[in-house]
Amino acid sequence: MSDSLHEYYSISPEALSKLFESDGIRNGKSLAMLQEWDGITGLCKLIESDVNHGICEDAKELSKRAHHFGDNRPHIYHSQSFFHFLIEPLQDTVLRILIGAAFISLIVGAIEEPDQGWIEGIAILVTVCIVCFVTAINDYKKEAQFIKLNLQTDICNLIVIRDGIEKEIHQKDLMTGDLLCVATGDILAGDGIYLRGSGLSIDESSITGESKLVKKLALIHGHEKSNDPFLVSGSKIIEGSGVVLILAIGPHSVTGKNRRMMSTLVDEPDTPLQERLTLLAEFLGKIGLYGALLLTVALLLHLFIAAGIDKEWGSDQWKLLIDAFILGITILVVAIPEGLPLALTLSMAYSILRMKKEQIFVRHLKGCEVMGAATNILSDKTGTLTQNKMTVTKAFLLGESYDNSECSTLSLEEKKIIAEAIARNTTAFINVKDGKKEMVGNRTEGALLMMCQDWKQDYHFYRNTELSKAQFAFNPRTKRMTTVYEPTDGEVLVYTKGAGEVILDICEDELLNGGERRKLTDERKWQIIDVINEYAGQSLRVISLAYRKTTWKGLEIDDKDAGINQAQAEKGLTFLGLVGIEDPLRPESRNSVKKCLVAGVTVRMVTGDSAETAKRIAKSCAILPHGVLDDELDNYVMEGSKFREKVGGLVTVTNTEGKVESFKVGNMEAFKEVAPRLRVIARCSPEDKLLFVIGLKEMGEVVGVTGDGSNDAPALKQSDIGLAMMSGTPLAKESSDIILLDDNFESVVNSVKWGRNVYASIRKFLTFQMTCNAVALAISIIGAITVSDSPLSAVQMLWVNLIMDALAALALATEPPTDELFYTKPFGRTEKMITKDMWISMATQMVYQCTILFIFLYDGPNMLDIEEGYGHEEWSQENGTHFTLIFHTFVMCQVFNEINCRKLSLTEINVFRGFFNNPLFLGIMAVTTIVQLLLVQYGGNPVKVSGLSFEHHLICTAFASGCLVVSLITRLTYKAMQKKERVLDEGMSPLILNPY
Repeated sequence: MSDSLHEYYSISPEALSKLFESDGIRNGKSLAMLQEWDGITGLCKLIESDVNHGICEDAKELSKRAHHFGDNRPHIYHSQSFFHFLIEPLQDTVLRILIGAAFISLIVGAIEEPDQGWIEGIAILVTVCIVCFVTAINDYKKEAQFIKLNLQTDICNLIVIRDGIEKEIHQKDLMTGDLLCVATGDILAGDGIYLRGSGLSIDESSITGESKLVKKLALIHGHEKSNDPFLVSGSKIIEGSGVVLILAIGPHSVTGKNRRMMSTLVDEPDTPLQERLTLLAEFLGKIGLYGALLLTVALLLHLFIAAGIDKEWGSDQWKLLIDAFILGITILVVAIPEGLPLALTLSMAYSILRMKKEQIFVRHLKGCEVMGAATNILSDKTGTLTQNKMTVTKAFLLGESYDNSECSTLSLEEKKIIAEAIARNTTAFINVKDGKKEMVGNRTEGALLMMCQDWKQDYHFYRNTELSKAQFAFNPRTKRMTTVYEPTDGEVLVYTKGAGEVILDICEDELLNGGERRKLTDERKWQIIDVINEYAGQSLRVISLAYRKTTWKGLEIDDKDAGINQAQAEKGLTFLGLVGIEDPLRPESRNSVKKCLVAGVTVRMVTGDSAETAKRIAKSCAILPHGVLDDELDNYVMEGSKFREKVGGLVTVTNTEGKVESFKVGNMEAFKEVAPRLRVIARCSPEDKLLFVIGLKEMGEVVGVTGDGSNDAPALKQSDIGLAMMSGTPLAKESSDIILLDDNFESVVNSVKWGRNVYASIRKFLTFQMTCNAVALAISIIGAITVSDSPLSAVQMLWVNLIMDALAALALATEPPTDELFYTKPFGRTEKMITKDMWISMATQMVYQCTILFIFLYDGPNMLDIEEGYGHEEWSQENGTHFTLIFHTFVMCQVFNEINCRKLSLTEINVFRGFFNNPLFLGIMAVTTIVQLLLVQYGGNPVKVSGLSFEHHLICTAFASGCLVVSLITRLTYKAMQKKERVLDEGMSPLILNPY
């Protein structure tokens, strides 16, 4: 540490980071270090912070602090150099053999024919270099894109206290000395000391590897009451809340140190589609190997037979022998479909970048493809199907009903009682940005705070974290949140809010207008429940409020620092009333759900709201099928408790050591009876959600789950594809594969579309490559057997390989998705990669292309009055025209067939529809055609081509364009046959049934 830095602060970031070494925390050394610095008070002086007010918000002070202690920007992974990607293809054994053979050809040719004998060897080497260069560009760009995307996963917003005021900041702006407010579901962004809070349980497994939860005790008001107040970055807050003094960030934090040990980005495991394509590539590679061997053997047999007849073996024979091996190796290079993984990578990279623009952020590669296979979506209601714009529209407070949030008959004092109960039992706050109020935190809490603001009651006036002695965060099990305050020494106030009937059930009396207290009789409770049901029937979220005034003795607690029991605190509550909060349905939700249904994806709603509220929302957005009668609704809508009871609940599966290995459905047969019609689970707990996911997967369904809370993490993790809300907790985001940046169900639908597009792109490329491969192998092998020579030279085959792999992958993998994808079935778990339509397309194209190429091979010289291309000892411009016509026609066939492959389904007649929507496809088509024309006209001896006349170009193009005609005839025939089959099967004309 330089002297100039010591002028700022008298403690270094390295010294602070030593507090969080695991050995030091375990053996008490860290606590001893803290005590050497005069405890938390002395430490705050060293870093110029305050346990109540945090650090100063001044820009110069922040800059000085960042300069001394460092910042919290995520670690930047460095991409491999371009040179690394350039030489990586050379690790391929087959390519090395080809290069070696090219060098032998170069040496032999240069010795025998110094003028031109070296040309073929050089041409092969140059072509190999071009292939490596194009591959390197693609790989380099791909890694750069994924590194950029990976960095964005680390960015989220945090709440800190600066100058005594709560403020929202980006994670990267966190500073040493900040007071970080943490709550259930957060992931610690830095190392720090737990100052105050309650009930904090954390999961340190990502750092320590130990799966057990760790309970932390705070340093209360500067007095060391805890042996382990140290919180390590990367730990997950499973339960509780509190304030943490941040001491180590960025590279000095535990997480930062771990990340710096990684010099490059760690590769993700292969996705299911990648694994399937690898197996397919190996199979096709074997076919290519047998083809290459057959071609080489055929050429060698002809060579040995001819040499035997002529009874001589000279340099010409050696050159032919080398050429035979080179051509065989080249065939193998072409036949191995290395373009398959490239196409998948390009398709996913393209999709991920485009999805980001549509507010869909893909965290894991598998997320991009698995959404294409989704058959079920389990969706939250709040913020996904609804707008998450919470507003109090009705209220029942102090015994009086109100049709708006003004509550005009409440006195100022009565409003203060309600505002105090709300302000002290919430963690959300209102930010003013550019003159506009912006809600930060839980939206439901935000609606309550806005109601207080409308009453001219400032929540800051009532809220004081120093007076908060315990806080029990809301969780789906208790369905409530409770905070214990000590406004004056000895006096204790308990505030509780939560689900309408849940809070009512634990209250003993109610506070009425005018200050009167009245015992809550069963009759009175039923009257209030009627109000709750009325609000729920109007799709309102009902939140009840209660409080209790007591003492520590009343709580049966002798030592207030020893801990507070939630159940004890919530005894003898007084009911204050309830509010109805409206969250309007998103206008696009109904249409988005309909799109899913058309696409064969079942949408199910899982929500914590009451059955009445859930039912109305489900009807509004078409989740409940049209025409379901009221007496049938019990089969479509269930509360979580009833659902659990019917299917036998969630059963844990343990190993021989007693550790939990997995979960399963208690009664799978019952689940199979319930699940097909079940569309809504109300009052749904995290366990119910997990149970639903496990059961559906057991039935063979591919399940996507949306979630925003930390309690959704198990279901998000267990599902095939987890979709977290941007407004969700960090733990929910970490457990997900995709983050919906706009929290919108329409983005879920778009994810399905893009996922299906990945599958479609790979199938397009497969159709193209397998056709091209088969025709190239056929013309080369049969040509070698029948005319003792391959019509396609080694350099030509390498150019074809470039077209098939790099260029075709780039063109077909970047086709934008269309709405037609919604009219196809989801890709199943075990669905074959090659469909019936693909086989028909490939077969008809192979037959047509082979037919015209063999006509050119055997009758071309007679038809076009040109010299035969085979049977010559030396290549020349005159005898080279024959094979050039075959090569040119073959390549142009691939250009036209690439257009056919844009439309996989044979029921799509017009292959040109949307043709101009993909500029990259058009550009690659143009480049391929132009380079092909230049190769043919000017390639000469190195490429083994003769310049063609304008008439010959027209002939080649005309025959090649026949690929489009063959495709059109195939599609028309197929569609007519399908229509006839449907009529025969149904006994009538096909009808389109509208479920709505």
